[in-house]
Amino acid sequence: MYERIKSLLSHCINIVAAVVLLGACLSYVAINTVIMTHVINSWRLDTYVTLDTGLGIVLLVLLLGWGPVWIARAFKQQR
Repeated sequence: MYERIKSLLSHCINIVAAVVLLGACLSYVAINTVIMTHVINSWRLDTYVTLDTGLGIVLLVLLLGWGPVWIARAFKQQR
């Protein structure tokens, strides 16, 4: 009986961890989508790049370029 409860709790913890990771991935995609939409719309409608657009470009470079590389290196070092 103890082993069945332990197995059930372990399974529930794995499900919660998977849901949290999925939520983090979806929020990462949503943030990148909002920033990219703002930057593209600013480039199409304005003749000058404002401070807000410049910060959006910097955030996109950091989130799309540096973030995934940092995560990949972190997982590689754990092995």
